[in-house]
Amino acid sequence: MVINARKNTNSKSEAFNKWYPYVRGINTLSTRALAEHIAGHGSIYTRDIVEGVLNKFSQCIPELVAQGVGVKLDGIGIFYPTAQSEPGGLANKAAVAGSNPNDAVKGIHVRFKPEGNKLDRLTSKAFKEKCSLQWGDFDEITKTTRGEGADAVVVRTHTYTPISEYEAPAQP
Repeated sequence: MVINARKNTNSKSEAFNKWYPYVRGINTLSTRALAEHIAGHGSIYTRDIVEGVLNKFSQCIPELVAQGVGVKLDGIGIFYPTAQSEPGGLANKAAVAGSNPNDAVKGIHVRFKPEGNKLDRLTSKAFKEKCSLQWGDFDEITKTTRGEGADAVVVRTHTYTPISEYEAPAQP
C-alpha cells in the first residue's frame, strides 16, 4: 500500500504546516475484476457465477439498508443506515411529533462498521498489521484562481515528488 504525505495548509488549524500520511488510491477493481480475483483463489465457482452473486449483492445491500436493515458480512463488517438532521434540529418533543420526518432529515447515509472479533479484525490497528506500507510521494497542493468575479474558479493543482528522492538533513 502506497502512503503519500500531504501538508496541512489550513492556517486556522493547530496542525498548520505539518505533514500527514494518507493512502494513495492506485485503482479500484470493477465487479468483474473482483469476481476474477475471488475465482482465482481456488474457488469451485467460476468468474461468471461469482460476478452474478456480487451483482445481486450490490442490488440487495442498498435495498435492505434503505428499509432500515443493517447487513452483516461475517468477517468483514456491517452496513447500516444513519440519519443526518437538518441544521438546528427540532426544538422539543412537540416539534418532533408535529413534523414530517422528511422535513427533519437532511440525508440518509450508508455507514460501514468493521467487524471486531478476535479472528478477523478489520479495525485500524489490527488491519495495519495485514498491510505492507511504503512511502510514495509528497503531495503538495497549490491553489490558484482563474477568472474574475462571479466567473472565478479556484483550481487545486497537485505536485507529486517521490519521498525517496528527499534527502533529509543530517542529524547532529
